[in-house]
Amino acid sequence: MSTLKADTIQSTGGGAVTLTKQSAAKAWVNFNGTGTVAIRNSLNTSTITDRTTGSYTQNYSSSWSAVDYTVTASGTSSANYSSAVDDTDGAPTTSATLIQTVTAAGTENDSPYALFVEHGDLA
Repeated sequence: MSTLKADTIQSTGGGAVTLTKQSAAKAWVNFNGTGTVAIRNSLNTSTITDRTTGSYTQNYSSSWSAVDYTVTASGTSSANYSSAVDDTDGAPTTSATLIQTVTAAGTENDSPYALFVEHGDLA
């Protein structure tokens, strides 16, 4: 059995390795959804659009190959917010997902810690 040890893996062109058909997350975002919405950190997320209270659009840098990707959501705060994919305002597209943050009682509300991770195949 061989062991491969590496600190950095690069593409043959010297850049980051592109994950396209693996099961690794292809997009994720950690953002503050209160006041002026601000992305703390992300992968494959170009912007977050604040639509209305507790409702946002996550816009992707690279599009998905189809709309059958999956979204895992969570959120935390002192008010017990949870996050969920918004399936009432429309279906996801290959370039953006409509998302919402809600309280434990189900009321849409801005969340200071909104976290979303997406898995699927990029175009």
